[in-house]
Order: sequence, then structure tokens, then C-alpha cells
Amino acid sequence: MTEKTIHINPDMTVLDIVSKYRETEAVFKKYNQKAGECICCQALFDTVQDVTRKYGLDLAKLIVALEDAIDSD
Repeated sequence: MTEKTIHINPDMTVLDIVSKYRETEAVFKKYNQKAGECICCQALFDTVQDVTRKYGLDLAKLIVALEDAIDSD
């Protein structure tokens, strides 16, 4: 069995993530409706953990979605 590489941690900023993994921008766009605003516009310098707290999102689900986007590329 192959170990899955972890790319995203809760202390990374949105900017760090989308800069390094462009394919994750689509994930943040999907979460815009739940957040009620553009995450990349309003929380670019926030950590993923801060984003989930600010917008009431599930941290684990967001990280899984980001990891899936990276792994599917």
C-alpha cells in the first residue's frame, strides 16, 4: 500500500496554497457560496484554519477537497 503525501496543513494561507497548487483555486471557488463571499478575494492571507473558523466551514472536509484536487492533477 502506498502512503498518501500530505500537501496541505491548517497553518498554510490561501495564497500559499493557490500559488503552489493552482488546481486548488477551483475548490475555493466551490466554497464561496457557503462562505457568502469570494474566499480568494477576502481571505487570501488567512490560514485555512482561520478561513474555516471565519466562515463556519468544516476544516477536515476542506483539506480533503484540496488534497483531492492536488492528487487528481
